[in-house]
Amino acid sequence: MSTVKSKNVNLKECLIICNGRIYKKDLKLTGMYLKPRRATKIIACDGASDFLKTAGITPDVIIGDMDSAKPSTLNYFSKKKVLIRQIKDQNKNDLEKAFLYAISKNIQIVHLIGLTGKRLDHTLNNISILLKFHNKIKFILYEDGFTGYLVTKQYSSVCKPGTIVSLIPLPEANGVKTTGLKYPLRNEKLALGKREGALNVTTGNSFSVTLRKGMLLVLLK
Repeated sequence: MSTVKSKNVNLKECLIICNGRIYKKDLKLTGMYLKPRRATKIIACDGASDFLKTAGITPDVIIGDMDSAKPSTLNYFSKKKVLIRQIKDQNKNDLEKAFLYAISKNIQIVHLIGLTGKRLDHTLNNISILLKFHNKIKFILYEDGFTGYLVTKQYSSVCKPGTIVSLIPLPEANGVKTTGLKYPLRNEKLALGKREGALNVTTGNSFSVTLRKGMLLVLLK
């Protein structure tokens, strides 16, 4: 599996690691951001720092209310001069705090892993935060080998035939059209609780999706 590289080489990027389920395959996808001499910042959300310590990865920043990170982990990274920002605002979860920090540093693209898993309430809350910030910062999701993008107008990609493509409305998408998929959509409506576009596959070396209104989470694997 090849490392994902951004085409936007002039934009500032960072990697945010949430305290969810973290897969080795996702670390491989984001491998270029984990190299010791990388230029990209790694931001750990609170308890994700425990995983990073075990994995031998040193973040640049640990952020959150610090109610889940082990004191020994925080002490370990403090000695390594890692910036630890404790923010006790209970109206914002750790991912939102990480996004706000990234925006304050003029980050324009966030690579995001560990978004889901462990607790359903945290997973749903994190997805809500994505919707809240989708027009403020661009992010790319990595989840169990899937790569995900939030799309409000159009998306296209070069890929291998047979690539899994799922189109999940958040919460609704109108006028959805696709090319290059086994089950094409022709100016159709997708909506949570009514109709989703999961588990489609590409028929060739590329595909595209456009929509007139709403939002889609496009997942590729």
